[in-house]
Amino acid sequence: MGERCYYILAGETSADILAAQLMRALKKNSSEPINWIGIGGEQMEQLGLTSYRPISELSVIGILDATTSYFTLLQIAKEQVKQIIKSRPKAIFTVDTKQFSLKFAKLLRREMDEVGWNVPIIQFVAPTVWAWGAWRAKRFEEVFDAIFCLFPCEPPYFNAKKIDAIFVGHPEGYKNFQLNNKNTSVSQVKKIDYIGLLPGSRRREIAFNLPIILKSAELFFKKFPKCRFILPTTSNLKKEIKEKVQKYHLPIEILEGTEEFEKSLSAMSAAICVSGTATLQLSLRGIPAVTCYRTSSLNFFLMRLLFKQKDPILPNILLQKKVYPCFLQSKQTSANLSAALIDIYKNIDFENNKMRKNSEFLKKMLKGKSKNFESAIVHYLKKMNII
Repeated sequence: MGERCYYILAGETSADILAAQLMRALKKNSSEPINWIGIGGEQMEQLGLTSYRPISELSVIGILDATTSYFTLLQIAKEQVKQIIKSRPKAIFTVDTKQFSLKFAKLLRREMDEVGWNVPIIQFVAPTVWAWGAWRAKRFEEVFDAIFCLFPCEPPYFNAKKIDAIFVGHPEGYKNFQLNNKNTSVSQVKKIDYIGLLPGSRRREIAFNLPIILKSAELFFKKFPKCRFILPTTSNLKKEIKEKVQKYHLPIEILEGTEEFEKSLSAMSAAICVSGTATLQLSLRGIPAVTCYRTSSLNFFLMRLLFKQKDPILPNILLQKKVYPCFLQSKQTSANLSAALIDIYKNIDFENNKMRKNSEFLKKMLKGKSKNFESAIVHYLKKMNII
């Protein structure tokens, strides 16, 4: 029995985790050994991926960074297309990394047509059409065979005659975890409470956001010196983050890896969190938080020009209400973040009850029809004759 080859591409930490779940699902349901090739991170490499490039080379933030990195990213895309034509995998998966994935898929589709060979190209995580506009859907319809959507609002944006847009559910929606059900007021707290500090998973994000978050934590710590802080990160960023943290007088435990991140979430009483998937992970676990985001002035201007939502915080967008307070750009000051966190911590019982209700709504919204996330993926891949 021969080996089956799949190509898979992810460009950032959250995509690496999603891609690894897809890889596990295929491995469990394949009657043949699988050869994984592409670009990915630690999680994917642990499952056997031969990664042709470091995942960090695809990690760009915002429209400006994508534009200035255009020729570098184009060269990587062309290089990957050549490798695919040579390897002839059974299917190609692009996971999140939407701007690069779109360009890559266009080049790949053109080359496949020229050589007279064709296999499905599947985008895992839909473009955020609900945030940037329906025009993005048309561009993806032209080159992808299917899109696996994480949110139930997404499939209707796509033309069913041109592409299969499938709601598989969000992996966080399928997880069983204990909600943050603390029912003890701050004045009665006798044990240590942990505050999460979540500055993002990309170097540019961390450079813009971590110093202000740490200064905010210092101001909070002056009010509540019994609290401790948790800062989860990845192995490739741990050293850099540790150097930044040493400049501040804070009792911080830096945790490394996905498993440690999951454990840290269950320990957090509250958090300061940069916009991204982590805000959704916090809200599903009922953890009160202050959210924020800072980037370059030009990136922020372009985002404000094109972005159709009031803020980029996922729970706020999905539930169409202010689940988390959000401080963007110039409003992201240590004074604002610390004041908001202090207010949350002083009213922790009320905040816990509020977040528990929000969590229940989100969990129902994000869970698909299958028993778990991997089963949902396998179901549709079998229908497409990919497994």
